[in-house]
Amino acid sequence: MSKQYTLASERADAPTGCTYVAPTFWYKWFRWDGSRASGCYQLGGQVKDENHTGLQVFADGEWHPVIGWTLDSCGPATDYQEVGA
Repeated sequence: MSKQYTLASERADAPTGCTYVAPTFWYKWFRWDGSRASGCYQLGGQVKDENHTGLQVFADGEWHPVIGWTLDSCGPATDYQEVGA
């Protein structure tokens, strides 16, 4: 059985993966330039409004650069297509 949490030290040391889209309606672990290495647990919409540089989201055991937003999904950017594209 896998554990349901990740220690701050494990998040801080986690590798960086592929680019992701992050959810605006869910709380996730985010980090950005100048933030704690282990991240901050915040609502995606709030993080989006703050316009941080170097923004990453923690998902699937890795940090992922955020390149877009969805309402309630968090996953690889390649899984999403812009409307009209």
